[in-house]
Amino acid sequence: MASEHVQLRSGKRRQTEDRIIGAAAELFLDRGFKATTIRAIAKAAEVSVGRVMAVGDKDAILVRCFDRWIGQLQDGTYTPPPRRASLSERGSLSERGSSTAAGAVGVRAGAGASPRDTGPSRPSSAVQRHLLELFLPFLEFFAEHEDLSRDYAAAMMRVKGEPEVFNTLAADLQSRLSESLVSIGINEDHARSSAAALYDSYLGILFRWAATTMSLDDAVEAMLASIVFHTRIRSSL
Repeated sequence: MASEHVQLRSGKRRQTEDRIIGAAAELFLDRGFKATTIRAIAKAAEVSVGRVMAVGDKDAILVRCFDRWIGQLQDGTYTPPPRRASLSERGSLSERGSSTAAGAVGVRAGAGASPRDTGPSRPSSAVQRHLLELFLPFLEFFAEHEDLSRDYAAAMMRVKGEPEVFNTLAADLQSRLSESLVSIGINEDHARSSAAALYDSYLGILFRWAATTMSLDDAVEAMLASIVFHTRIRSSL
């Protein structure tokens, strides 16, 4: 009986934490990091301020929110919240995202194309396209929520502990990357090393993006350059 009671309390605590993180996620996306208060999160989650603080401060909660968003992006379950921007702003964002994705993933190295037509900005193989497409949802999410992503990068430097982006989320995406690299003939050891390097490149790009005037196009270009290096160099080993 005691064990069942402990499990019940633990389950309720997890449900409450999930509700707090869910409420915080909606507020952060709607209002931004600085305008969202712990009191507002508590009100939205229908819990006390102390219960929110038991989950963590604003930095820790923002990191937990990004862990949730990144996990949803990786497993394909992320659903964007209703946008409240003007029609003109939505059109501008949509046009920017679609043109970047099309330009990055589009391949000129098809029928009639010469090797000179392909460069770091164009994937030259199906595997390179696939690898880039694994990263695009995250890059586009950061572009869509650029200010919040900068706050996230700063929070990561202040929060103690290891976010899921360095643990289970990293292991899952690196496994997918490694499988793709093996599929083009790279041996498993090199594939695992390259997958880890690509993941570190992706995190480095996000932090550089947060600290500079880097654009989505620049981020995609940098990610693709790393992909091209690892698929071309490693495949010859």
